[in-house]
Amino acid sequence: MYAVIDTETTGLSPEQRHRVIEVAVVLLDEHGRFEREWVTLLNPQRDLGPQHIHGIRAADILAAPDFAEVAPTLAGLLAGRMVVGHNVEFDLDFLRAEFARAGVDAPLVTERSMCTMALAAYLHPGAKRTLGACCAAAGIPLDGWHSALADTRATARLFVHYLSSFSQPPPWQWAYEEVRRYAWPELPPSDAAPVVRPVQAGGRHGWMSRLVDQLPRASEPPQADSYLALLDRVLSEREVTEDGAEQLVQVATRLGLTRGQVADLHRFYVTGLADAFWNDRDAGPVERRDLDRVAIMLGHTVTEVDEALAQVSAGRYVPPARPGSNGFPVGSRVVFTGDMIDSREEWHQRATAAGFHPDDVVTPETTFVVAADVDSLSLKAKEARRLGVPIIGVEDFRRLSSASHPR
Repeated sequence: MYAVIDTETTGLSPEQRHRVIEVAVVLLDEHGRFEREWVTLLNPQRDLGPQHIHGIRAADILAAPDFAEVAPTLAGLLAGRMVVGHNVEFDLDFLRAEFARAGVDAPLVTERSMCTMALAAYLHPGAKRTLGACCAAAGIPLDGWHSALADTRATARLFVHYLSSFSQPPPWQWAYEEVRRYAWPELPPSDAAPVVRPVQAGGRHGWMSRLVDQLPRASEPPQADSYLALLDRVLSEREVTEDGAEQLVQVATRLGLTRGQVADLHRFYVTGLADAFWNDRDAGPVERRDLDRVAIMLGHTVTEVDEALAQVSAGRYVPPARPGSNGFPVGSRVVFTGDMIDSREEWHQRATAAGFHPDDVVTPETTFVVAADVDSLSLKAKEARRLGVPIIGVEDFRRLSSASHPR
């Protein structure tokens, strides 16, 4: 009756031609009893994306089939079953794109699937968002470094745990009856052999991953948790590359989020991280630098992290004295990019008056960049992201320069 799925991918957006590189399925009967499981690595015929997240190496996929070769097998596993996943919309978006690329019109309907992230919120108001947090609350072990099979097994056990809260048949029986009548195209049998990687124990819950597991859900807009779940995925390794930042913009657009809503969600996210940091007894200076780095990647400043920590600690946190505001000390090198209302000369004068050194070119010595649009794809902004140089908006710089050089 159920097909529990998980995928590992080269990125966040199938619209940007990102691909599935590992897919796993666990089949359950109507009572949640295990039937069988299937998993394979896939050769995407392109780079593997964030290998530090999924842990798949190029050598692992050299002998792996491509998606088209396993499409008949996967279609046979999914046909007539209700699909289950954690943030299932993400996996279904990718599987629909892969099937379409293989010439298969797959009847995978998000609204007729089950999402354990959504079920957790329904059954346990206040439940956290990530698979790790939901499993921990249910007493379910979760091992492996973003392995599709490890995640699918854990999601299956989590779904069975939630299934026990409902009478039989469950309230979604009508949706299942609809799904089982969906017509899948007939495909020739496949003789492609799956290629399996061993489940890697440990390593999954680094310091930032532990913080991410503690983050609360957002109450609105309705699609907020879907966006934040992908942000969890990206930031669990405290890294947002230029490509990752562009993918997040694409995801937000696909979900219908406005720039203002995304900014609010990032602020909510940074506050949640600050709360988790304050309550983590093992957190020290190294972890604080990680927290600052993530905040800056989300368009916030070190000073705003200080403010969030003061808020969540009810005033017990005392920000350290800094030579400049927002964590950018006097003498910091700043570069401006984008079309601004005032002239570039005026901005350079403001920077100099605030004790900063304005430059025209982004180099490894650049401390921060001020952009007319923080999502800018200008050459300066791209170089700043490549070098890990924080980019702030014009209004942030106005506040920064005023704090550093009071009128």
